[in-house]
Amino acid sequence: MGDIIRLNLRKSSDKGDAQLKTGVEASSCCTINTLPRVRASLRPMLAVDAKGHILEASDSLLRMLDQTRESITTIIIGDVILRLDDLLIELVFKAVSMGHKIVMDALMVRHDLSLIECEVVVGAVGQGVEGKWMMILEIEETIKAQKAEESSLVSNDKLARAERLEMAGVVAGQIAHDFNNLLTPLLAYPDLIRQEVPQNATVDEYLNIIEKTSNEMQHLTQQLLALARRGRVGTELFCINTVIRQVVQSLQVSLPQGVALTCHLSDNLLNIMGSRDQMRRVIENLCQNSLDAMGPSGTLSIITENVYLDAPVGAYSAVTMGEYIKISIADTGCGIPDGIRDKIFDPFFTTKRTTKQHGSGLGLSIVHGIVRDHRGYIDLDSTLGQGSSFYIYLPISRGIAQAGIEGNLPKGKEHILVVDDDAPQVQVLLSLLHVLGYTAKGAASGEEALAFMRDQGERYDLIILDMVMDQGIDGLTTLVEIKKVNPQQRVILMSGYAKAARRIVKAQQLGAGTYLRKPITLERFAKAVREALDQPQSVVEEKRRQKSPRILVVDDEQMIRKLFGLIIISEFPEAVIDQASNGKEAVDAFVEGRHDLIIMDLQMPGYDGRESFFEINNICKKNQWLPPPIIFCTGFSPPESLGSIIKDASLHCLLRKPVKAETLLEAVKERLRG
Repeated sequence: MGDIIRLNLRKSSDKGDAQLKTGVEASSCCTINTLPRVRASLRPMLAVDAKGHILEASDSLLRMLDQTRESITTIIIGDVILRLDDLLIELVFKAVSMGHKIVMDALMVRHDLSLIECEVVVGAVGQGVEGKWMMILEIEETIKAQKAEESSLVSNDKLARAERLEMAGVVAGQIAHDFNNLLTPLLAYPDLIRQEVPQNATVDEYLNIIEKTSNEMQHLTQQLLALARRGRVGTELFCINTVIRQVVQSLQVSLPQGVALTCHLSDNLLNIMGSRDQMRRVIENLCQNSLDAMGPSGTLSIITENVYLDAPVGAYSAVTMGEYIKISIADTGCGIPDGIRDKIFDPFFTTKRTTKQHGSGLGLSIVHGIVRDHRGYIDLDSTLGQGSSFYIYLPISRGIAQAGIEGNLPKGKEHILVVDDDAPQVQVLLSLLHVLGYTAKGAASGEEALAFMRDQGERYDLIILDMVMDQGIDGLTTLVEIKKVNPQQRVILMSGYAKAARRIVKAQQLGAGTYLRKPITLERFAKAVREALDQPQSVVEEKRRQKSPRILVVDDEQMIRKLFGLIIISEFPEAVIDQASNGKEAVDAFVEGRHDLIIMDLQMPGYDGRESFFEINNICKKNQWLPPPIIFCTGFSPPESLGSIIKDASLHCLLRKPVKAETLLEAVKERLRG
């Protein structure tokens, strides 16, 4: 047995050894009876094929991930074990065939999108009795007790912090009330004294000092009231970009010469509901805090963006799932020491030298209170000596103000289906569609959408499909089934999940249209829907074919399939290469993948190349699909019947084995670009 290779998939920089990505050699692997062994195992185990598809899972693993056997076998391993991508799967197959043992420190994703730290051991690699190249993964959850203890400590710390802030707010409210009573005469009497006392420069100077000090005390009282959360948040619908521009304009007047201020404000930022004045105080306090941390030089940056969270995030605060506008305020200052990071939002805590203007320790406490009043969250990231970043998450409000621009937006009366397992998202989209004049209906899962189409015979001019759904089949599987019911169905995709990118590419290769990232604006949504509905079907088909070409290589020799794939990738690096080892597999693969080009061996067990050709053409005719060009390859004398098939050289052709790389590429180029 060779050395143990340990991969750390918990860090995004670990991508494996580049020299080991050359694939699997069949002679190096054993035969394994995979699926029964995995299903019967009492330990968490998975069986995965060479393309990353999950074939089987043990009951203990299903319980660990809170998944069903039906749902887990519809997804790829990269959606369950983070960062286990195609390159690493290749590495694993190759390394095991060379006698190495593979152990991976990994993060697994549960059904609720929470993460589990685990150790993954490759138990076996080989060709299973089911005829597929596969590997068995044995999973061991690591440091569970330690993590539970750490989680408990973190929860206790957050609870204690919340209690401190709540108690401080109560105390601050009482102090502010008493201060206001005491300040009333100090603010009122100076004017009365001036009326009673003849003009006297010395007296005026004293009264001016009293007024100035009283005004500063009144400002401090307002801060205490804000901390006590005594004021109303407000119900104004507004864009935070407007507030930020006002703050930036006022800051630039007094900005130190060595400080650069940069702003990247999203052009399509959605609205929030609350108080402009209070949110301005949040931005001002955070910017001033950053300027104080940098001193005479540095960079202050402000960024706004729309974000959709499919899972909780945050280092300081746990930001829950949902739609938010995110404000990032970052500086290149001194950073926040670890020892005080948990205290910076505590009232009266300050590291500044106390003066009449600064050092009260209320600024960040007020920021925390106002953000919380707006049902938002504040998070931070800081590195000592490099700077700090504060992140504000405020819930999006889709109020009536957005309808002010609807008169200029494209509308329609078509029938549209929204498929999303997030009920609030469905309601949001249905509301937007109704505003735009459409007749819209919602489905909570792919299965429900398919039931509308199959069982109830409903037809839709457009389907809006979420790509990541926790309940039942996911968006990609739903799309495949939708296309079986109606091959011409128009579909646009939606997701807020970064990991859905791979599925979106596959979906668009299958004929799906525009991809919209959550959260969306009414304007962008209206235009995408109208464009999808107005686009001629011929243009839709052409766009599908113009995307990354999908090529099917069919040959009963694995070495030939791999060689042809490498040759094609050298010229078309964006191409998606699928493989089939016989004619029957080729037909099934084409039905699923709708390939742009097929490279087909003629002599194969089961269906030969001609039989596969006729079957594929019958399928295309039945579904009104454009038939793909086919490059036939053979090392034998071709049958006379092939002549009638390849008479149109612009569509199909014949190549004699052995095939030179330049000959194959020339044939591929002519058919993909012709």
